[in-house]
Amino acid sequence: MRLAGAISEVLALLSGGDVAGAAAACSALLDRAPREPALRQLAAAIALQRGDVAEAERWAHSALALRPDHAPTLVVAGRAARAAGDARRALELFERAMQADPARPEAVFLACVCRLEQGDPRARELLAFCLKAFPDDTPGWTAVGAALQQRGQPEAALAALERAARAAPTPEVHLRRGAALTALGRHAAAAEAFAAALTLDPSNREAALQRGVALRRAGDLAGARAALERAVALDPRSAKGFFALGLTVQDQRDGPAAAHAYRAALAVDPGLAEAAVNLGVVLQESGDLAAARDAYRRALALRGDTFGRIAQALTAAPRGELWLDPRALRQSLTV
Repeated sequence: MRLAGAISEVLALLSGGDVAGAAAACSALLDRAPREPALRQLAAAIALQRGDVAEAERWAHSALALRPDHAPTLVVAGRAARAAGDARRALELFERAMQADPARPEAVFLACVCRLEQGDPRARELLAFCLKAFPDDTPGWTAVGAALQQRGQPEAALAALERAARAAPTPEVHLRRGAALTALGRHAAAAEAFAAALTLDPSNREAALQRGVALRRAGDLAGARAALERAVALDPRSAKGFFALGLTVQDQRDGPAAAHAYRAALAVDPGLAEAAVNLGVVLQESGDLAAARDAYRRALALRGDTFGRIAQALTAAPRGELWLDPRALRQSLTV
């Protein structure tokens, strides 16, 4: 088989998610043609996928030694430098890739992202260029949106992500849109964004969870409950999902369902003190004060700063206890 066809097969394995298979096939090809720069570039890309940053940098630099101005290799090398935390070097490589191939959107967007991450005001110039030259590049605008989110600029991030979603929506784009809308307090719109992610990927556990949380914040308790029940069905090991479900059904005054959800959260994450406190509250409201005290005792053992909530719940609720001495109350919960 010709080398180009063999490389295409490796790329197909990589794009299909078979990183180990791609690595093995690439290694075999390198044994045949150790000085082929395309194979060295491919080895660097595979190493990045595997999370082996040092190996990615080694292969990328060896590929650049053979063809220093090859834009795709410069991009891979820049990605490796960025993954290694060398932002200055990453920006230098991306800008070299831009000069080598100005029509390559990946290099321009990544340079823009590096500048945004560094708080460099020159990022505006690149953003303006991207808007003119690559208005519909979904990966690029997604990366820009993510960088702006990290910089704490949700409005600007949302604008970039909305552009990405209009061009070619992906679950990641909608998840990030939902996060930006949440940061802006637009919870109903955030729920719609998470729902859009689920439409594209019905098994997306994060989208299911965040949709339920957003619906609760928007005041749609029935919708939130249904969404969170779906979320924990998709991910039965999600303590966050069970805790959010507990909060929702507790808001609905469904004590038994809330107790079940908080117990499930604690079964997954025994250190979740907030779930233990809330379990105590719903048990106390149901009249089972002994079980409530056990839950409060557990919460206090996990985190001492839960005592204020516990004391308030025990003394303020109709089915509680009157304690005039906080120290005596704390001692009663530690024995």
